[in-house]
Amino acid sequence: MFNRTLRRPMFRRGGKAEGGITSGLRRQGYDGDGDTQLAQKMERTQKQTDFFNQAFPQYNNAGSDFFMGLGSNILAAPGGNPILQTIGTAAREPLAQMAKTNMANVSGKREVAMAMWNNLDEDTKTRMMKDAQSRIDNGVFDHIPEDQRMKAALEAELYSKGKSPEATKAARIKELENVIISKDVGGSLTEVALNIATHIYNVQNNVYEGAVDQNGNPLSFATQRSYFKDGDIGRQGTKEDGTMMYELTENGLKKYGETYEGKVLYDYREDRYFKKQGNMLIEVTIGEKQIGE
Repeated sequence: MFNRTLRRPMFRRGGKAEGGITSGLRRQGYDGDGDTQLAQKMERTQKQTDFFNQAFPQYNNAGSDFFMGLGSNILAAPGGNPILQTIGTAAREPLAQMAKTNMANVSGKREVAMAMWNNLDEDTKTRMMKDAQSRIDNGVFDHIPEDQRMKAALEAELYSKGKSPEATKAARIKELENVIISKDVGGSLTEVALNIATHIYNVQNNVYEGAVDQNGNPLSFATQRSYFKDGDIGRQGTKEDGTMMYELTENGLKKYGETYEGKVLYDYREDRYFKKQGNMLIEVTIGEKQIGE
């Protein structure tokens, strides 16, 4: 009797939960698709953690602080040169205070950022990671040292999350404008930097998606080099209907090769758009799609 009871399906060991009182139940994360989902979630979480730690590393100057403190102690040791001993003694407290201040500043910023980061959902973190990396790849932070760009990019994402869409857009365009001006050695783009920045913003944020020309043909906008400069164009002409044309220079043809064929580029001189066709840039007018709506 006892042995027959233990042989019932509900007491069997091993295998899947397919029989007895556990029929229909599934242990999520332990079998089949659950294992895959759990692994994917763990990998995603690890990537987010690594990304945050890359942007906001823990205080890493402990080694240099130690050697500075060691140096001051050696100088202050009895039996040394009186002047050096005096310097070493005097330097002890300022060095210790500087180390504490540096550690507090770095740790404090990291803690604030971590609190904001931990308050975000997984999808938002992933989006912000992609946006931050995209801004770095597009040269937005080229004006600061390379080892600080990831921190600046993620900080910008964290602190802009609470802004309205309009404020976020304005801040982004201003950021792009500053980058353009900072890279413009001769200062020739200062007056038009805002127009260029607005165009780049539109490209990066798919504002031109679905745009057509005056004849209803779809327009595809260049993303990597989205506008052309004076050195890229030579002769200028006009068709009978008033459409403008530029002939690309040798330098322009090198920059805008086959991969740019049929792509639309921005002309900040005229605030117009031109499509590359062979060695020419032909003006196009945006038709039914109203930019900015």
